[in-house]
Amino acid sequence: MTVASTAPSPTQLLSNAEELVPKLRGRASKTEELRQLPDATVSDFAAAGFFTAMLPAALGGSEIDLTTFVKIVRTLSRGDASAGWVGAFLMSHGLMLARYGQEAQADFFNGRPYALAAAAATPPGTAEPTEGGYRVTGRWRFGSGVMHAGWVLVSADSPTGPLSVALPIDEVTIVDTWHVPGMRGTGSNDIVADAVFVPAHRTIDFGLLSSDCAPAAALHPGYALLAYPLNRVLPVIHAAVGLGTADAALELFRANIGKRIRPQTRGRVVDEPLVRSAYAKAWDLLHVAGLQLHDAIALTDALYGPAHAREATLEDRAAINLGVTGSGTKAFAAIDLVIQASGASIFRTGDPLDRICRDVQVMRNHASADFTSMSAVAGGVLLGQGLGDFADPVF
Repeated sequence: MTVASTAPSPTQLLSNAEELVPKLRGRASKTEELRQLPDATVSDFAAAGFFTAMLPAALGGSEIDLTTFVKIVRTLSRGDASAGWVGAFLMSHGLMLARYGQEAQADFFNGRPYALAAAAATPPGTAEPTEGGYRVTGRWRFGSGVMHAGWVLVSADSPTGPLSVALPIDEVTIVDTWHVPGMRGTGSNDIVADAVFVPAHRTIDFGLLSSDCAPAAALHPGYALLAYPLNRVLPVIHAAVGLGTADAALELFRANIGKRIRPQTRGRVVDEPLVRSAYAKAWDLLHVAGLQLHDAIALTDALYGPAHAREATLEDRAAINLGVTGSGTKAFAAIDLVIQASGASIFRTGDPLDRICRDVQVMRNHASADFTSMSAVAGGVLLGQGLGDFADPVF
């Protein structure tokens, strides 16, 4: 199954992302109102080549690496956090589709340039064996991007172990549950399946999908990222969106602070040393966050890329997890500093910094952004105490 590739280069993809930043900012209020991406944004992402960015060349994809992925997501998130978040998952879920077997990939793509999929793993559903496949039942939470998807990838427990199962969107029910103060445009609604038949070829062992990627890499040997475990790919999304959102917050702060007058003194707020210090601290945090994520990705590439010379140790994995999670945490802290220095006026309806403030409160509560929990586990590893009861496959 080969598709003639006219996929854009990584450089072109980054340029396309940069051009979309003002459009995404202009649509941010509409995105919040809709509680999903506007159709125009989805069309722009398709035209920019983002939905084929993480597909193998044999499927018409650009085969981008992890660094390029992070740069694209960070740029889109500078336009709007929800758009960056959904764009990142729709891109990376293409990588997941390419890990299924050839027969399933024929279902997904079937000569089309891409397929859009949402994914939800918790709580796992059930997969009851039946002739030719399984009957899948469950209700899964936080299906980011499901409002734009043609497929959903869900987890289900079977008698032989956990599976990842691919269901067409018209065979599931989307439950409108995403009523939240921030990240409203992600449309992260619940997904329900009631005894839906799934042929065996559209299932894959969950551990095989997420960790042991040798079969997927063998299907498309030219694309190195297919051999990376998913827990080395998907978590960078949260850090990249955080960095891009912080980029936007600092940019907006710079543009607006010179206009503020302190009522008590009638002086310019930008002239106050404490305000200048707050901005410098935010700049420093964001700069360090970017370097930390860069180092984590470099270590990931060294350990899981084509040139890897050794297996990743628990200590290596701790360093990567701390780098990715710590990067996002520092980006959120940078945003906090400029929000606090911006005054109460930003909370007037429609101010972009108000939306960023609300977006961050939701993002920082995501399990993958929980530095407190990750530092406790990683600290134990670095102190030679092992993982404890933390699940090894997701560390």
